Amino acid sequence: MKTVTVKLHENEALELDNFVKKKNYLSKSEFIRNLIMEKLESTRKEKIGWMVMAEKSMEKIWDNKKDEKEWSKYL
Repeated sequence: MKTVTVKLHENEALELDNFVKKKNYLSKSEFIRNLIMEKLESTRKEKIGWMVMAEKSMEKIWDNKKDEKEWSKYL
């Protein structure tokens, strides 16, 4: 694994320590790694969601019977 350094203000570091202990994470690194992976995964899902919405909105254009009739004259 690669090491990444994160600087926090004293009160943020203390809050992080308390949270990690309270939630029974093995380490701060484990918690931060999980947090990053969750964010990356939600970003991927968001992109897929936008693509699905775009595809759905384009179906009206793609499934246009009038265009099919017109194009069939040339294809």
